[in-house]
Amino acid sequence: MTISDYQVSSVIRTYMKHMKMKLKPRENPSSRKIGEDQVVISEEAMKKILLERVKERMNEVVNTNEPKG
Repeated sequence: MTISDYQVSSVIRTYMKHMKMKLKPRENPSSRKIGEDQVVISEEAMKKILLERVKERMNEVVNTNEPKG
């Protein structure tokens, strides 16, 4: 399914309008505290990510050092 730039812009515009309506008129948006996002990755997942990165890097090195022909 293809999503056009117009559709993405429309969704963002609608979201922003909705968020503005949720704010109270007397409430200052800059005074609101924003919570920090936290990402928790298991040790196994970190190993998998690391191995994938090493594999990608090794493929790049091998492919760039291969003789052409």
